[in-house]
Amino acid sequence: MSRKKKIDPMILVIAVLIIILFLIIVFAIKGNKDNLEVSSNSINLEDGTTLYTVAKMNIENTLSSSGQIASELDEKLKLHASYYFEELLVDENVYIKEGDNIIEYTNGTYLEAPYDCVLVSSNLPNEDEQCTTSHYVELQSISALMMTLSIDETDINKVSIGDEVKITITATGEEITGYITKLSEVGTYSSSGSTFSATVGFANNGNLKIGMSATCEIVFESANDVLVVPVNAIQSTNGEKYVIRVDSNGEEENVVVETGIESDSYVEIKSGLSEGESVEVKEVEESNERGWSNFGGKTQNGRGNMPDMNLDRGSMPMMPSGGMSNK
Repeated sequence: MSRKKKIDPMILVIAVLIIILFLIIVFAIKGNKDNLEVSSNSINLEDGTTLYTVAKMNIENTLSSSGQIASELDEKLKLHASYYFEELLVDENVYIKEGDNIIEYTNGTYLEAPYDCVLVSSNLPNEDEQCTTSHYVELQSISALMMTLSIDETDINKVSIGDEVKITITATGEEITGYITKLSEVGTYSSSGSTFSATVGFANNGNLKIGMSATCEIVFESANDVLVVPVNAIQSTNGEKYVIRVDSNGEEENVVVETGIESDSYVEIKSGLSEGESVEVKEVEESNERGWSNFGGKTQNGRGNMPDMNLDRGSMPMMPSGGMSNK
């Protein structure tokens, strides 16, 4: 009967270590590959400039403004001038349902709420005194709400009454839809330029209260799946816009481009460049070195959130043609 040969424990340990090391290398390579794919749109060079690979994205030119939710309907209801005042039945700034009694008169009749509202002020007679035309209760609707936006004079002609507005409630993150209901024809002047007010109306979804804060976003114009480059890649001379295109050998060439929609971070390229080509992006010192902006409803960095990769131009790799897409 043959005896089983025992495996040296040291050999077993070494084998396990080799397997673990192999797995670590495999995952590290995969991770680096993934990072390369994610960061393929931007490479930082040793001279401080950045190369960006022309890619397709969805782009929006938007206006965002924060403010306070207010009632769209504020009115003073007169008390019945021939009746005598008995009692105020509600408190200020407390929800009043449509049809609830607000004022009781001595003859047993009532002043009822014409809609869901809150009482914000009143001028009432003393108990058992006759009401006059100067007596009232001031009500604000909690069903019809509004916000007021300030729009720069360069953008005021891009909006119209009836335009849709996305409203994000600060406290809850809820998104609701509103519409521009009024545009001021008279601007407010300042040294930096005039602004105009716009009123955005919207319905209460049951969770909103007067005085809450929210952010409104108006989309002036948008385009899907178009070529874009960072704003800082665009240069101009004699009224003509151009970019510095860089080939795989590091050779530079000024290329005239036709631009379209512009967001805070990116510019649409209508002609002059092709997807996958590389352009030089100039460094800008102010506003967070590139500026964080709201693009496509999400906060993005002007560099596309790309990590630094220090390379010489001569050793610059060819960029993938697919680029980064935000569809």
